[in-house]
Amino acid sequence: MSKLRATPRASSLAPEVEEIPLGVRRAAAWSWRLIVVVAAAALIIWGLLQITTIVIPVLIAILLAALLTPIVKVLTRYTFLGRTAASGIALLGLLLVIAGMFTLAGRQLFAQFADIQDKAVTGFQGLVEWATTTFQIDLPMMNAALDEGLQQLEQYSGQLVSGALSTAAVLGNVVTGILVALFTLFFLLSGGAGIWRWAVGLLPPAARVPTHEAFRRGWKALSAYMRTQILVAAVDAIGIAIGMVALGLGSYAVPIWLLVFLFSFIPLVGAILSGVIAVLLVLVLKSWIGALIMLAIVLAVQQIEGNVLQPFLMGKAVELHPLAVFLGVAGGAMIAGIPGALFAIPVIAFVNATLLYVVGRDPSPDLGEDRASREHFASLTRKRAPAAGAESGGGIKLAIPSFAALRPSTVRPAGAVRGGETAPRGAATTGAAATAAAPVTATATPATTTAGSDPAPVDPAPDADLPASGTPVADAGGDAPQDPLHDPAREDRDGI
Repeated sequence: MSKLRATPRASSLAPEVEEIPLGVRRAAAWSWRLIVVVAAAALIIWGLLQITTIVIPVLIAILLAALLTPIVKVLTRYTFLGRTAASGIALLGLLLVIAGMFTLAGRQLFAQFADIQDKAVTGFQGLVEWATTTFQIDLPMMNAALDEGLQQLEQYSGQLVSGALSTAAVLGNVVTGILVALFTLFFLLSGGAGIWRWAVGLLPPAARVPTHEAFRRGWKALSAYMRTQILVAAVDAIGIAIGMVALGLGSYAVPIWLLVFLFSFIPLVGAILSGVIAVLLVLVLKSWIGALIMLAIVLAVQQIEGNVLQPFLMGKAVELHPLAVFLGVAGGAMIAGIPGALFAIPVIAFVNATLLYVVGRDPSPDLGEDRASREHFASLTRKRAPAAGAESGGGIKLAIPSFAALRPSTVRPAGAVRGGETAPRGAATTGAAATAAAPVTATATPATTTAGSDPAPVDPAPDADLPASGTPVADAGGDAPQDPLHDPAREDRDGI
């Protein structure tokens, strides 16, 4: 008994390609696509790094817009203010709060500057005495080290001057960035929804609603991150400021609070840097015992933040694993320095929420669907359909047959003659032959439809209004239309 064999399938691949295993071919296909994606992402990042003076202020404005948008909505809903006025008031309030904090901190620092200077000099002298007695360093050796330092300073004085000039340029860029951020923030608050709808309207119709819904999830995650980060930063700053007051340094509590609050927006690294500054300040102004107490307070505050606030608040807000946060901050710092570390987690939170929605795992099902935006995007599609119909029709619309329906049949019946030929002399034309030789006139009522409307009904007797010759009947105006077969405009439009 013969064995059954599977019929080999015909393959369109070359023999040398068929010899490569299927897994290797798939891996190669995925590999070159990933290379293209990574290359495009690297090109985009490189381009953004060339215009950081604009990109960084715009990103700051987006983060602040996510924070202030609920305030603008409350002012618009419960007051007589319009969207523009509410946005202006929210922006003005933000500026007043920032200016007040920096003014209060600056006044305290300037008032205590002389005391800080004296205690810093005293602390430095004490450190020098401790080093000389502990490591048996004599005074001539220290003087020689100071002289060498002064010589190095004179040698690199030109670089210091150029660094000062670059610092002036940086200050100019900072002022420009502040203005860009303020203008961008105002327009995002007053008309951000319209800007976003215009941007989504540039996409293909099938991609508009999914893109908008994915963006809503990302925007919610971004807003939750900003609110949670402000709460966490405030708790850290208040805890360390209370420690400064307990050590008898209440006059420095506000500057330290502001410093810790601002540094806390840099995940993982910011809290450590601000804590080190607080410990060093206590070491200079008090003693090493006070510095140890301050170090214990900083560690306690950071433990509360890492074990209580971050898991319960930040984890629910952005749904990111701590490893993702750590790697994101490290990668952002490697790519763009401090701004990269600052914006890494908000960007990752936004991208994570949008991708979860795209793959079918909605992170915020309570948002539902934005029906107003869906209707807006549908109206954009409906506007394009009548416009296209107007371009193709134009003027008086006649129910004329299409060219394909009017094309004469290529099958020549028996006894019929071609155009330009004469029948043989003596040939009799019977009734059937005359009927077959008559020009074939096929009429079909075109179905002119628009998006969202039912197709026009087909006339069951299309030849009732046409004379025997097949010429279209004149309209009510009395102007006889031209034969559609010889209409030059129609031939150009149909590509005939």
